[in-house]
Amino acid sequence: MATATLERFEKEVGPVKSAAPVTPPKETDDETLQRLAALPPLEYDRQREKEAERLGCRTSTLDRLIEARRPKFNEQLQGRAIELPDVKIWPESVNGAGVLAEIAKTFSAYVALPDSAADVLALWCAHAHCFHAFPCSPRLNISSPEKNCGKTTLRDVVSVLVPRPLLAENLTVAVLFRVIETHSPTVLADECDTSLRDNQELRGMLNAGHRRGGHAFRCEGDRNEVRAFNVFAPVVLCGIGALPGTLHDRSIVIRLQRAKPGELSKRFDSRRIELEKGLCRKLPRFVADNAAQLESSDPKLPDGAFNRLADNWRPLFAIAEIAGGDWPQRVAAAFVKLTSSDDMDAQGIGTTLLADIKQVFNEAGAGQIAVGDVVQLACRDQR
Repeated sequence: MATATLERFEKEVGPVKSAAPVTPPKETDDETLQRLAALPPLEYDRQREKEAERLGCRTSTLDRLIEARRPKFNEQLQGRAIELPDVKIWPESVNGAGVLAEIAKTFSAYVALPDSAADVLALWCAHAHCFHAFPCSPRLNISSPEKNCGKTTLRDVVSVLVPRPLLAENLTVAVLFRVIETHSPTVLADECDTSLRDNQELRGMLNAGHRRGGHAFRCEGDRNEVRAFNVFAPVVLCGIGALPGTLHDRSIVIRLQRAKPGELSKRFDSRRIELEKGLCRKLPRFVADNAAQLESSDPKLPDGAFNRLADNWRPLFAIAEIAGGDWPQRVAAAFVKLTSSDDMDAQGIGTTLLADIKQVFNEAGAGQIAVGDVVQLACRDQR
């Protein structure tokens, strides 16, 4: 039936010409990327090499372009997003020496402190606002021999005077390097005598963050690409007793004791901190007005400051020197009062002792020597 109709139509009208084949429009690069981004990961993996060749690019380049175009899923996450707002900088120039003196006075009012510790705390808080200007950021270790010596109170006061404070009692490695990379906080960790005792990975990350350029490396994404996370940040570590040796070497230690009756003039109330907030706003003003000097600072350090001890105290001496007034003398006095002989000699004593023991064995020419004989021979030159 259809054939007869066609023949009759051709007699009356003429032969019907076949339609020319329709060529589909060429897919643009943008359309190709959108199509590939919509594929399931397994199907994309099957096509990526062929498509990269067709587009004339490397597969690694194609992977990055596709990752950027993949739809972002709106996950229902528990908890709240971290918000660490920047300090609103003081609008006018400030007297650095005067601001530091007010901050030191504030610390002394709230917590019973060793001599010169308030000065160190004021300088360390200033350093937290400009730590990027220095090769190292000394850990501030607030230590006490027992409970109820004011560690948590002191940490709370410090938190009001530093930028983007992050208070935590149970930091994990995964949290620490991600929050430092994203927010560049001042980390204030409490209960470190518990959290650091058996956590070598966390100790290692805090050690790495002592020096500019410290990073944590992790495999990220579907293709396990190695990514670097910055871990350089100012850190406060509060706890009972001493820190592990490697962290102790990277710290300035404030050793607290219980306050005597009537020793404190004020009680810290986090609801009434207008004065402290004002002082905090003045610190970045001081830093901004002296940025070039902080970047190029090379302060004169005491003769006993060398190696890591010098790294720890250099930012404080630099800030004191730039602030002027009596602060160069105050930081020098603090160094003498707060730096114990074991801090200055720890590395040298260990090396010297090992060298002396090695010499004893070499001179004796024996594989085994009684402990008493080793002690006697190693000490013979010290009499």
